[in-house]
Amino acid sequence: MKKPTDKMLIHAVIFLLNKHPGEGKRIKRVDLMRKIRAYFNWTVRVSDREMRAAIETARSTPEGALICSTTANGGGYWMANHRGELDRYLSQDESRCLEMWNRIRKQRLAAGLALYDDVPEQLELL
Repeated sequence: MKKPTDKMLIHAVIFLLNKHPGEGKRIKRVDLMRKIRAYFNWTVRVSDREMRAAIETARSTPEGALICSTTANGGGYWMANHRGELDRYLSQDESRCLEMWNRIRKQRLAAGLALYDDVPEQLELL
């Protein structure tokens, strides 16, 4: 079995996720992997890690900027139906990020380790 190019895999991810608009129509990771293989007529080999990397890359493109995911209730991926849905998803990610950064900062201070000099402005507010 051959491997698709990164560009081909990103295109397939976006194409397939466009068939899953809204969180109510999300697709589980294992099912997305199966659909990707079917998209390429079962002639390619794609690892879970490669698929997740393609999803992350796709999110930074105009065509894939609406990609959302969750681990709750069985997890899955979908395309946001509207900006409000995307904003809720991104707000949850931002909250997790800030919580994680706050824990790391406290742990570094408690351990006597240096804080990073290139901290984003929003995180300095913590």
